[in-house]
Amino acid sequence: MKNMIESDDPSAATSDDALADQDRRKQDRHIAMLRLAKIKAESGEGWGFIKNLSTTGMMVEIHPNFELGDKVSALLTEDQELTGMVRWRKEALAGIEFSSPIDIAQVLAKPNRAKQGRVSRLPRIEMKHPINVYQGSRLIHANICDISPSGICISTDFTFEDGKSLRLSVPELLEIKGVVRWQSGQRVGIAFSERLPLDDLMVWLSTFYRAGKVDTGELAVLNDGSEMARKVDPAIDCLPYQVIGHDDLGKEILIDTLHSATEALTQFKATSKFFYRVSIRNAENVELSIGTIVLRAFDEERAAAKEQQDD
Repeated sequence: MKNMIESDDPSAATSDDALADQDRRKQDRHIAMLRLAKIKAESGEGWGFIKNLSTTGMMVEIHPNFELGDKVSALLTEDQELTGMVRWRKEALAGIEFSSPIDIAQVLAKPNRAKQGRVSRLPRIEMKHPINVYQGSRLIHANICDISPSGICISTDFTFEDGKSLRLSVPELLEIKGVVRWQSGQRVGIAFSERLPLDDLMVWLSTFYRAGKVDTGELAVLNDGSEMARKVDPAIDCLPYQVIGHDDLGKEILIDTLHSATEALTQFKATSKFFYRVSIRNAENVELSIGTIVLRAFDEERAAAKEQQDD
């Protein structure tokens, strides 16, 4: 008499087991997470959040306008980089397929100490932008070389002392306090006293992307490979945006209701320093990510530029 779990066709049982193992591996390797990374492509670079990770790819929330087929890299630290290709986009979310499978355990491990005992830092965004530096009452003009949520590198002719406290003033960004950590020639490394709120930094950086992305001839590629001009969806993007202020006790205050993503971003920047946190919601009271709002602002500016060209 046959055992109840046996099959008349041994190969069928083997095949079923293999499929079950394959499905189990697929489920095990997808890990939900929220990890900060620097996303780079030919079209630009910026901060992103890794939402989930597998051995073959990841889902990332990003605000630069990367398109299908773009080759990108994600830097989790200065010494840890993942490379791949954008396979799908949905507003601020992008699916990236890795160039080759990764070791998830290694990626999720704590940062290793580099040479001379230095811990790998968060990656920095290179840029050139004026900045005012105050040492006491003295004003020093400088340029930003690179920036991250935890520090900044500036270029200036002024000579600083290590450990000197400074106040940094950047147009359209909050005033920041920091401490001089090193200086090499004209380059000065400054550690922030408090890490910058990522949303504030993302909104500020978006001004650079918007300036370079308003291109009336730009096309978006759909998942099926066809092409269409990017348009603002009136069923979604023309709904009012509610800018909400949150205090440290969880109380919410409606700051303003706006019909433009660009105006919502402007209001976000203007009010974020007065609240513990500021969020943006749609008319259905669903909170929208800053990356999504930035991309919608891109679309609004493209549409406005196209209207001017048509006129």
